[in-house]
Amino acid sequence: MMKFVFQPLIDLQRHALAGFEALARFCDGRTPEAHFNEARLAGSLVELELRALEQVLAASNAIPDGLLLTMNASGPAIDAFAKQRPELDRRLAWGLELHELSAPELCGRARISADELGCLLLVDDAGIGYATRERITMLKPHIVKLDRSLFVHYQSSPAAHEHVDLLLAAARAINAQTLVEGVETAQHLALALDLGFDYAQGFYFSPGLEAQHLPEAMAVLRGRLGIDVPGF
Repeated sequence: MMKFVFQPLIDLQRHALAGFEALARFCDGRTPEAHFNEARLAGSLVELELRALEQVLAASNAIPDGLLLTMNASGPAIDAFAKQRPELDRRLAWGLELHELSAPELCGRARISADELGCLLLVDDAGIGYATRERITMLKPHIVKLDRSLFVHYQSSPAAHEHVDLLLAAARAINAQTLVEGVETAQHLALALDLGFDYAQGFYFSPGLEAQHLPEAMAVLRGRLGIDVPGF
């Protein structure tokens, strides 16, 4: 059985809640990666991803009006989702995060399919797997989401430092916004601001939470960091 938790996305320029990423969790205790990798090997990945996307749509009424809700999917799943013409809750802005392991030959229509759905396209985990500068340049996503491992090693690894700078330059060359994941400390937040990221997520703000816990957690976030949390 699959359920979802929601992790806040913070607008660093407005110091405000921008929305949430929906993250799959499985009741058998196995990791999402284990389930999705198993489905990939069995040839049923798109079926599982479509089921996940449909469940996110069903759970979206927990998110206040006007916020962004993003969902992770492979290129083929994004295309199949667009063909289904789902009814998205138009109270919200929607984003599809293109998975970093989705091969280039399967992703050529991702931006087109996202546009057909009225969704933003995000390149997830930029810098890892197939989520390269070339993917950013080719697909022209609305948001480039930097991989956590590159970010946390930015100051200690010259290779990570160079890689991040090149990815940010590629994003800005196509006027894409940028989102960094893995912000876990005040120092991480200071670095994200220094590098000019538009958005951030990570445990410094909040872990992924079930819908019923969001109001209390957002009140804590407002009290602890002074972040505006519209709708809560």
